[in-house]
Amino acid sequence: MNGNPLYHGMALAVGTLLVLPLALAVLNGWTPRGLRGRRLAVRPYAWALLCLYAVMPLNAVPRMMDAPSGVVTACMGIGIGFVVVAATCFLRAEWTSRRVNSRAKS
Repeated sequence: MNGNPLYHGMALAVGTLLVLPLALAVLNGWTPRGLRGRRLAVRPYAWALLCLYAVMPLNAVPRMMDAPSGVVTACMGIGIGFVVVAATCFLRAEWTSRRVNSRAKS
């Protein structure tokens, strides 16, 4: 069930290099070029990315440690909770963006 720890470690390293710096930079005030018009909605996007990043070690570390299947399943369940929170953050960002845009048009 756990597979090769090397593959999980490589996926965790790549995910850390791609997702974590972007989310932390946005939380520290940097706004990506594509989101400049949605300034108020940028922080929920960053929180959503952090929630999605949290799923990566939750799935990789127990498998790398060759944990029992119950532990792996529990971590996957917690990861699903983080995915739900991330979806909520994405929806909140879209709602905030639409609310600000509708006020600007009025």
